Amino acid sequence: FYRKPGSIKKPVLFEPKLGHIYDFNINNHGFVGLVARAHHHESWGPTIVEEWLPSSDKVPYLEHVHVLFMHWYVSFNPGHVIWEDIASTYFAMIRLNEYDRNAVLIEYRHFPNKGDQFYRMYENLVPAFAAKFDSLDHYMNNFSSPLVCFQTLIAGGAKSMFSIDNEPYTHGKERLLYDYRTAIPRYHGVNVSHLPTHHRIILVNKTRAWRRSLRAIKNLVEVKHFISSTYPKIQLDVIDWNKFTFAQQMHELYKTTILITPCGGISTIIPFLPDGTHA
Repeated sequence: FYRKPGSIKKPVLFEPKLGHIYDFNINNHGFVGLVARAHHHESWGPTIVEEWLPSSDKVPYLEHVHVLFMHWYVSFNPGHVIWEDIASTYFAMIRLNEYDRNAVLIEYRHFPNKGDQFYRMYENLVPAFAAKFDSLDHYMNNFSSPLVCFQTLIAGGAKSMFSIDNEPYTHGKERLLYDYRTAIPRYHGVNVSHLPTHHRIILVNKTRAWRRSLRAIKNLVEVKHFISSTYPKIQLDVIDWNKFTFAQQMHELYKTTILITPCGGISTIIPFLPDGTHA
């Protein structure tokens, strides 16, 4: 972060407990966390240098918005990827009034291996609202200059969405959540204005879970029999989501009026159901 040489130092931040802050790094950690549950080593803050801005004929200036985030390096769970890792980048742009459809999302330290579950989920989500995603190191290697200047760099804002303690975080952000939720199925070719005209019940057969005893419907056969006998004229489908691509899941959801699913990662697709449905 360039500060004019010899200028009077001005505060860059204000914190209620600490007052005016003149640096982006505080107590050996950055001023923002890059993941929802950030520790010190998962924080970030730019280093301030008192120098003149480098000349644009020597250093590339990147015009489009770049969003710095970090992959939460834990066991794969679609809910955390969809609603925390990636959603936070979209929310940050909108809340700062810096949304750019050509934005580049840059992963700071733990970029997933190409082709693994995390990477594939990034491919399913990011193009819905941004241009591309890349690792910081790989992205910087695209430039011949060792120094690159970002006109607009956004960092931080990730929050835990699945914690009762952080529930107030979502209050007042319904429009943000809805727009993000709508952009994703639309990107995958779903006509979000075309709502189901007939009832269809989906019963989720969850076949993959770390805690199967807690996050699966153990009496699935009995539940299916009860539903089909109680509502014989309503279409009932038992679906194992693992056999569907993410795009196929979006299309199946938009043909559904009632979704019955166990808790856990699979249940976090509920917000993608069409308006007026139940889960």
